[in-house]
Amino acid sequence: MEFCITESRQEIKMLLAHNIKECLSYLLPGGKFGYGFYSGNINKDHLMVVAEGKQTGTWYNCDKKTNGDIIELWSIITNKTDFSEITSLITKWLSERIIAKYSYLDKNNEAIAYVYLYKNNYRHIWNLRTSRNGLKPLYNIPGIIKSDEVIIVKGENRADSLIKRGFTATTAIDDDIEKTDWSMLTDKHIIIWPEKDEQYVKKVAVELDNLGMSCENPESLGISSENRESLSVLSEKKAFPASHYLNDKSPSPEDIILPRILTPGGLLLLGGAPKVGKTDLLLSWLAHLSAGLPFLSMVPIRPLKIFYLQTDLEYPYIKERLQQLKFDDKSLELISKNLIITPKTSLLLNSQGVEEVKDIIAERLDVKTVDIIAIDTLRGVFDFNQYKGENSNSSMFCFLKDRVEKLRSITNPSCGIILTHNTNKVSKKSLVEEPFQNFSGASALRSFYTSGIMMIKPNGEQNTRQLIFELRNGKSILPMQIEKVNDSWQTVSEKPTVKQRRKKSYDIILRLINERAAKGKFYTKSQFCYLFEDTFGLKSCHSIRRYVNALVASGYIKFYEKEIPERVKVMKVAEHLTRRDI
Repeated sequence: MEFCITESRQEIKMLLAHNIKECLSYLLPGGKFGYGFYSGNINKDHLMVVAEGKQTGTWYNCDKKTNGDIIELWSIITNKTDFSEITSLITKWLSERIIAKYSYLDKNNEAIAYVYLYKNNYRHIWNLRTSRNGLKPLYNIPGIIKSDEVIIVKGENRADSLIKRGFTATTAIDDDIEKTDWSMLTDKHIIIWPEKDEQYVKKVAVELDNLGMSCENPESLGISSENRESLSVLSEKKAFPASHYLNDKSPSPEDIILPRILTPGGLLLLGGAPKVGKTDLLLSWLAHLSAGLPFLSMVPIRPLKIFYLQTDLEYPYIKERLQQLKFDDKSLELISKNLIITPKTSLLLNSQGVEEVKDIIAERLDVKTVDIIAIDTLRGVFDFNQYKGENSNSSMFCFLKDRVEKLRSITNPSCGIILTHNTNKVSKKSLVEEPFQNFSGASALRSFYTSGIMMIKPNGEQNTRQLIFELRNGKSILPMQIEKVNDSWQTVSEKPTVKQRRKKSYDIILRLINERAAKGKFYTKSQFCYLFEDTFGLKSCHSIRRYVNALVASGYIKFYEKEIPERVKVMKVAEHLTRRDI
């Protein structure tokens, strides 16, 4: 799991204290360490900072006789007073050193310990509490409780790799096998993943055998040796040479919604101003997807199984809007069983809410095969109790990782997620010019999604909306004009320009002359203008004559004399002339 902090003051102080030497050298360059203290200057004041022991990070201003903790020191030096801003700066500094954070949770999803992995492969364990028997916890306890089959691996990264692929995996904290509480695996079907470290595998097997537990190998899961190797390589390596990518001829995973609108494991963000029609559009879109039908040129791979968690519409109004949609009987049957919708809910995506949502999905769908989880709106389910606010980058990032991604990982790790979110109150011009820079809240949101759709109401338009697309993994899509006609969203053809209308008229005139000539019918200029006035998309006789004159001047139309019944000049398309030009 990528590194993020929950904005707990205790966690921040612990991490800064653990990195105190680097931290103080960064904040107070030019200072000196000695006898457990760090001596430095700020604004001509002399500071002494405790660099060892329980008071690590506590500072004393020797001139002003003031003191504080390490977070207050960051506040003074960076001239920031808002806690979320200070946290964001600290997180950015720490993320240059820490590359991953793994959470060890108990059966209630409460943290027992955190493991921080540094860039130099150093592992730092922060134990929040110890078990009654003094043993260390297993990784992924909430997942173990709900599964009958558990895979034991070495390292949290390998465990996460398997969890994302739908398996229940665990590992021993700090590889301390003998001091780990294995009781959670009692009566479970246990499989030990083959590791390069044979001693680790043997020690785990012996420990489990001593506890009266038996274990098997991965073949019992139906995983081939090639797939095991592939999973192992991807979980172990963080970079590959270009040759690895060039030689890998395996097909890319199929899109959930084509073309690259939503990919497996992807997140689509549907944005727009409040009341612009996001919920109405999304409801209609999800209904089409669940029936396997294209919607505004966006095509599902098959009829999709969808769970729609929404916080806007009460039951009567969802019923009303669904009944207004027009589908045939076969499509209605698919929609009825594939699309699950919650009435307006106050459920938050906190640690308990994530599990509740999974249970709600499980009542109607197989959680392991759900294709899309739609959440409308992001603000409606945001855990403001745990995270200080959506305007904080670290809060938004942690919420998306620890709540939204957590929900995906405990259901179907390959499913797509659709989030709706409001934009800031900005001018229409600003929204059109920089649509994806105007999401409400922290900018961390933009770095997280794989595709974005912005819904805009053009100036002076009542029914028309514009959709602007941003795809990270696909070719760019041109903006789309849509409107709702007879309770159905449709694309709007753009009004042709004068040049386009003129070209269309030229093409019609040349086609008519050529087709009639092939049947032996020829016309003078005047005959043609009067005969085809207000037909075939042409307008008045005067406008047809103007177009004909332009085509004659350009050499597209030429005249020749027709002798029977009398000598008159008739028109024919130049490249099909059979007699002398006149």
